[in-house]
Amino acid sequence: MMRRLTIEISPRCLFAVIFFLIMAFGGSCFAGQLKYGDWVCILETDSLSNKESKRIGTFAEDGISTLWLTDSDSDEETIQLTLKSKKAMAAEYFSYRIDKIDTLTIRSAIKGCGSNCLTEYVPKQGEFIKTLKRALRIQFEYDSYPQIAQNPTFSLRGFTKAYNWLVRK
Repeated sequence: MMRRLTIEISPRCLFAVIFFLIMAFGGSCFAGQLKYGDWVCILETDSLSNKESKRIGTFAEDGISTLWLTDSDSDEETIQLTLKSKKAMAAEYFSYRIDKIDTLTIRSAIKGCGSNCLTEYVPKQGEFIKTLKRALRIQFEYDSYPQIAQNPTFSLRGFTKAYNWLVRK
């Protein structure tokens, strides 16, 4: 014959267990995440300085590249655009074409992330951002080692809502 074992746990005890689990697995910072179309919005709070940082990003169809926009630390009027890749980048520039209609635009950039990303600062209210809000996709081109051209394409579905979330105070 089988007996049923029941354990009674008080609500206070259950709350304490949940609280300790959250503290143990919560990590060093709080992160919140939203998704608009193909864009993800991430809000992180540094537990030491209590400073919030926001960023938005999306993944390319090639599976090796990501595109991120974050607030600029140094200037209120610019936004930091970062193109990241799993492959090492050879050049200190990238080019892009929006919706295959716009002409190819070449931008110099700052290489970082152990040569796996290129960063550029663009005006928050500039023509580049306005064009992204109206477009469907953006295609970048950059050289990776050993001199192979990479052409990641990023969807801009949901970009406008994500961008508005990023610049909202």
